Amino acid sequence: MKNQPLKNRTVGLLLFFGLLSLIVRGQFIKKIDSVALVHHNKGFNGNVLFSSNDSIVFTGNYGYSDFSNKKALNDSTIFELASVSKQFTALAIVQLKEKGLLEYSTKVSEIIINFPYDIITIEHLLRHQSGLPDYQDIFYNKKYWKRNKIAYNQDVIDVLVKLKLDLVFKPGSQYDYNNTGYVILTSIIEKLSGQSFKSYVHKNIFEPSGMSTAYVYGISENHQTHLNIAKGYTYNDRQDKYQKVENDKRHRHIHWMNGIVGDRGIYASILDLEKWKRALRYNKLITEEGKSDMLTVDTISSKYGFGFAIYETESKGRWVYHNGSWSGYKTSAIYLPESNEYLIILSNNRYKETYNKLEEDLYRIILKNTKRN
Repeated sequence: MKNQPLKNRTVGLLLFFGLLSLIVRGQFIKKIDSVALVHHNKGFNGNVLFSSNDSIVFTGNYGYSDFSNKKALNDSTIFELASVSKQFTALAIVQLKEKGLLEYSTKVSEIIINFPYDIITIEHLLRHQSGLPDYQDIFYNKKYWKRNKIAYNQDVIDVLVKLKLDLVFKPGSQYDYNNTGYVILTSIIEKLSGQSFKSYVHKNIFEPSGMSTAYVYGISENHQTHLNIAKGYTYNDRQDKYQKVENDKRHRHIHWMNGIVGDRGIYASILDLEKWKRALRYNKLITEEGKSDMLTVDTISSKYGFGFAIYETESKGRWVYHNGSWSGYKTSAIYLPESNEYLIILSNNRYKETYNKLEEDLYRIILKNTKRN
């Protein structure tokens, strides 16, 4: 019985440090929430998630998925990811490479018949080095596209074949962020897999990742079948209120460009994205070598891999990142592979400070907490 006081002291210390950890965690969560609330009061409408070591530390829902009936957001609400979608397209290409169906050096013209630029490779598309004009500029021009028709990925290729526009620069010589490349990559995925992009991504990415509510947008699809979707809104200065993005004259392009996917068009929740991060981290979808390809830059695209922006910073270490902007939505996803931390911000009212300000304010708290622990 001589060791009983020692045992009691040990148990007491464990309880003390356990309680202290809970208190610190609670304070950390309150700080994240307080920053998000400051931005919510400034106009942010959307969801936030922060995870550490594969454990969800914080989720926050700020505002509505449907402004008209004030339906509240929740953790499972799905958002248009905008350009955050590109990482899924890139991973699908890596999967096809690992199946032996292509090489990164493969020329696009070897896969897509009549493609007019015979020196552009798949890697050029992945790294934004193709020199192609951005399709959004082309399809905004009435000379090239009738706005009473909805454009699809094949239409982008057909217009490029027809117009044979000059390249902006020699492929492989410069980096210039470009949506066209990821539209073409989507068509390559369809051609080599024999499946629609929607079907391929669902079967080969969403299902094995456990992303149960994620889907690829289809123009013929009725969004109403997805009961928990965050509808897109923009602010009407004249009326001093939010409006459905479909009614915003500044975003009319969605009426003829919304059939194009791959550069955007994936819908997912913050919970889906956490599952995606885990699947990527633990190589459930591709090999370690394939993941390294995605997260490695080259001398031309010094801050961009395959579907991810890659930064090396003193404060954050390696920073794997992408943001997105499409009519009604702004999105941001930051992954820190060294510390296994993940921050997601999804907005369905195009909150202008979604990235740069809100993400930096949140990360500043996360960084302080990491250093203290």
